Amino acid sequence: MMRTRPAALLVLASLSLAVAAPAAHAQDPDLIGDLLRAVPTPDAQEEEEADGGDLDLPEVVEAPSTRTGPTSVPGQRVGVDDHSRTPEAPLNSAERTYEARLRTGYAAAQARLGELEGRWLVRSQAGPLYAFQFIDSGAGTLDGAWSDPRRPGALTGSGYLRSASRTGGRLVLSLEAPPRRGPVQLQLRPEGPGQWTGTLTEDGVEVAVRMQRD
Repeated sequence: MMRTRPAALLVLASLSLAVAAPAAHAQDPDLIGDLLRAVPTPDAQEEEEADGGDLDLPEVVEAPSTRTGPTSVPGQRVGVDDHSRTPEAPLNSAERTYEARLRTGYAAAQARLGELEGRWLVRSQAGPLYAFQFIDSGAGTLDGAWSDPRRPGALTGSGYLRSASRTGGRLVLSLEAPPRRGPVQLQLRPEGPGQWTGTLTEDGVEVAVRMQRD
């Protein structure tokens, strides 16, 4: 009996500690459990986002309205194709008078120009041969330049008239157009408004041509 008493006492002490341990732990605060319970579960977060509650979303700022289209208000944009508007302030009386004088002077200068002033195209049945830009002062003098549509971009594909004369309604033009042999000559007569007919001599070959405004 004396040998078994210490073992029995040890067993009783172990049982006492096992019973007392849950009671001691029950009295301590459950810090880890509290932290876990404070963190929302993924399912709870999804439900909260679906409901739209407490979401930290940026404020939607409505963009300021932008004016489209041209305007004639000073300082505002004007479309390229809107020729009837201007970004400048309306003209005052002095500016309107000055502009009217300019327009009158331009119209008077245009009225004094001769009938050949401007761009013309000479063509045969085969197609365009020469294009002319005439300067007709209306006082009997005629000058201008030519280009050859058959040789676009060629260094010798354009130049000035060598001579131009009008006598008795007959128009004679002469020009140097290398590599043509000798000068190119045109002899034309009027045939209705904006049209001339005649012949063109080039490299010794004469062809019937018609000259019209281009």
